[in-house]
Amino acid sequence: MLSKSFTIFTLLFYFFGGFSQNALNITNKMFEKAKTINSLSFKIISKERFGTEYKLVEAFLKIQINPTKIYYKQLIPQTGAEMLINERYRKKALVNPNSFPWINIELNPMGKTMRNNQHHSIYEAGFNYFINILNYLFEKNKSNIHKLVIYKGTIDLQGISCYKIEFNNPSFSITSYTVKETCTVSSLACKLHVCDYHILERNTDYTDYLDKISSGTVLNIPSDYAKKLILLIDKSTCLPIFMEVYDDKGLFEQYRFLETKINPPFTEADFSRNNNDYGFK
Repeated sequence: MLSKSFTIFTLLFYFFGGFSQNALNITNKMFEKAKTINSLSFKIISKERFGTEYKLVEAFLKIQINPTKIYYKQLIPQTGAEMLINERYRKKALVNPNSFPWINIELNPMGKTMRNNQHHSIYEAGFNYFINILNYLFEKNKSNIHKLVIYKGTIDLQGISCYKIEFNNPSFSITSYTVKETCTVSSLACKLHVCDYHILERNTDYTDYLDKISSGTVLNIPSDYAKKLILLIDKSTCLPIFMEVYDDKGLFEQYRFLETKINPPFTEADFSRNNNDYGFK
């Protein structure tokens, strides 16, 4: 009887242990794949929570990682609005609002105007930012990560075969945090590996991502970026094509990546205001 019970236990251990190990193998492949990306283009459909409402945005992007060059064109809701960053020439973003005042303007990419109804700055566009966040969460919880990451099988998303991975974080909480040295909302979020919008949302004395926070200030801060993360990882590329992020209030943000091209051979024209395919005046 003991032998039979031991055999059943062993089978269950390997069955469920294999599922968690499979999840770790898949995500580790994703981490390694991300390191090979020097440039990419993609369409993104985002759904982000602001208060009790969700804002939907659809856009197309071209990104070169080093040196940083970004072309962004919004498809929904502000159709035709464009933004260009080419750090070879300037740090500010060149913006074509495709609406009044009908001229190009230069804006700080990290400021409130550029980030109106956006959880993230343009520098965090794409999935590399989220892969880095997930990598940090894995390292932080490495002693029991095999219990937190679950392989949920395969799923077909509009003809693309994907691995479904779920990361659950039972230690997520909203905590009191005392700022140790003067910083901005964004720099503090970067230091703590959380979303800076989360800081604004829970500390209403601050309204801009560049607002200064004095040393000694006590804030309400999420302990981690997410309470739960759901990823759909393309089997053929080992990169995410869909993700959902949950906090203590429910769905915080959702992203769908389409028409992704890895390391396309961009030229200088791809990040030039004089590109005939762009609408910069």
